[in-house]
Amino acid sequence: MNEREMTIKKDDLSRSARKRRTATLAAKYAVAALLCLFFCFPYLYMLNKSLMTVQQAAEGSSFWTRSFELRNFGIVGQYLKNIGNTLQVVCINGFFVPFTALFCAFPIARMRFAGKRIVFAVIMATVMIPNTVLMVPTYILFVKFGFVDKLVSQWIGSFWGGGALNIFLAVQFMRSIPKEIDNAAKIDGANWFQIYFGMIFPLCFNIFLYICISTVMGLWMDFQGPLIYLNSEENFTVGLAFYYNFNSDGALAEKTNEMMAMCVFVTVVPMALFFAFQKQMIGGIQVGSLK
Repeated sequence: MNEREMTIKKDDLSRSARKRRTATLAAKYAVAALLCLFFCFPYLYMLNKSLMTVQQAAEGSSFWTRSFELRNFGIVGQYLKNIGNTLQVVCINGFFVPFTALFCAFPIARMRFAGKRIVFAVIMATVMIPNTVLMVPTYILFVKFGFVDKLVSQWIGSFWGGGALNIFLAVQFMRSIPKEIDNAAKIDGANWFQIYFGMIFPLCFNIFLYICISTVMGLWMDFQGPLIYLNSEENFTVGLAFYYNFNSDGALAEKTNEMMAMCVFVTVVPMALFFAFQKQMIGGIQVGSLK
């Protein structure tokens, strides 16, 4: 085989390899597009319905809206009181849940004391207890202390709901911080509180933000807790008020467009939080791999 024939053969192999790469890349993009369409379809359907008139939404003859009824989003104004209740619960828990998780994780991750492993094991064992099992004793305690039908029940309930998992994440993150920081601070005469608030806590911003955002996203449309502990309409959170408003007979057919508009509103908040802090969220998810 002469040099020319070898060059032609190499060119053919190169073209064949490029075609295979192009076909593989096209297949990957096609699969990715189909998956995106599959997972985004409910949101597209929700957004489309929210822009329809009452008649178009009730008929259901066309998937795409023929009008853009932004007036449907006026339904949000009817829930301002409930949104305020939800924001109150979200803001209080959004700060205190990650703060207490980091405070409890600090001695486990950075200090030495007898029985530390046992304490950590007991805390982690509570993760295996279903939340529904805790609802009966929690409700009895709330009745005894007068917390039923008060928003304070939502503050305390969220502390018990995911505290162990948050402590676990905080412990793993704090263990990744070099111990030399503690030793250097001790040489300078700092106590444990000064080490925590002055040095360790500022370094835990990412995990603090991750726990904060995950707590906010979980409580924003929480339904089970408010359903059990809240009875008065004035104390309803937005999720519970939304349920009672659209669960009446005929409401689904008559108010489909307004219901979807409300769904769009409550969906925007957690999505905006995720896109604004997605770097910290992903960092928090990967915290278990940190050394």
